[in-house]
Amino acid sequence: MSCIHDDIIQKYIDGETNREEVAFIENHIATCKKCGLKIENQRRVAASVKKAINLLAKDSLEIPEFAIPSRPVKKPSLTIKRFSYIITAACILLFVIVITNKKEMKSQVEITRDTDFAMDIDANRPVSQFPLVINIVDADGNIYEYFIK
Repeated sequence: MSCIHDDIIQKYIDGETNREEVAFIENHIATCKKCGLKIENQRRVAASVKKAINLLAKDSLEIPEFAIPSRPVKKPSLTIKRFSYIITAACILLFVIVITNKKEMKSQVEITRDTDFAMDIDANRPVSQFPLVINIVDADGNIYEYFIK
């Protein structure tokens, strides 16, 4: 029977071996005193290294106590009175915007561009030879039509 290698011993000590390897190692230790001593020495070395780098020390966590307020903090709520003020202000603002837009629209001249032709289209002539029609609508709704040849 062959003895166990050092790398497998370290895996066994660290708990990284599978079931078959554990069974093999434990059966071998029962018959081979040399490998049993090797495992014990390796465990002592690993323990001293872990102790030296503080891996064996248990971390202690200190959880601070929670301060529970004696009375609950009141969030500002949206009351009906406050909500009605907000709605009223929004309505007034909307009304002012609509009125000022109507006044501005009356002072502006609306210019639209129409691509219609004032006569029947002759397919034998190029489009550049047809007259251009410009329609201008003023604030009172009057339509002025201009032909450009």
